[in-house]
Amino acid sequence: MKILKLESRFWMTIEGEKVFGRGPYMLLKTVDRLGSLNKACKELNMSYSKAWAIINRAEKLLGYNLLNRETGGVDGGGSCLTDKAKDLIKAYEDFTKEAEETVEKIYEKFFRNI
Repeated sequence: MKILKLESRFWMTIEGEKVFGRGPYMLLKTVDRLGSLNKACKELNMSYSKAWAIINRAEKLLGYNLLNRETGGVDGGGSCLTDKAKDLIKAYEDFTKEAEETVEKIYEKFFRNI
């Protein structure tokens, strides 16, 4: 017997345009861990130009920076998350966790016997 499973994804929009969801979340979390957008791109198998476009677009729509950028030099530069980015990530994590738990309960209510 095959079992039905619910999958859900959440993203936020501004004026109908997607601004933040799982993709940007994963990108920022990886930048935070590695300290570099370039290293994050390599780990996520994403082109630097695509990552840069995602970050720039989100920053433009949100109206604030997500990354503090330090250009190359002796130490090679890097990126770290702004406080606003950390707040956004935390809120997204907390929201998705609670929303997924709630959606799972609703799913069980309606699809338990199907």
